Amino acid sequence: MKVNAQATRAALISMIVRTVKFIDAKKTLVTPEQLEITVNELLHAYPCFTIEDWRLCCYNMTKEVYGKYYERLKLAEFTEAFYKYNEAKAPIVQTIRDLERQDFEREMKEAIRYLQPEYATQTNPVAARVQPVEWMRGEDRLTYTEREEMDERAKQKTQE
Repeated sequence: MKVNAQATRAALISMIVRTVKFIDAKKTLVTPEQLEITVNELLHAYPCFTIEDWRLCCYNMTKEVYGKYYERLKLAEFTEAFYKYNEAKAPIVQTIRDLERQDFEREMKEAIRYLQPEYATQTNPVAARVQPVEWMRGEDRLTYTEREEMDERAKQKTQE
């Protein structure tokens, strides 16, 4: 209903009309007012349904997935069918939401892992591997560029 309200409403009404014609019950929706009330009530009761949801629910009604319609197809039967469709759809939607939440939490953990607060508790891996006294000894020896970087950082800290 967000993009083109008139076209969407016309599509929903045509789905209801096709379902009514296909099921061919004696007591059914005949007047335009009854169709309008039915569409308005279903839109009010299930505002989150997409056009695809409406189409699938009406299709399932024609296949009698939600039960047989014995000579009666009015608002109550449509409401019951939409309720059953929503109940069948709920676990699937919940699974999708759970997976989205897990993905979001994983992404947040990854993002937080790379954030360093102002007073970080992590140590510099280059500077932490040696003591200042032994920076020129053995296999832990710093390269010239690493030593220059350490001196530059120390100068920046003293200037602040």
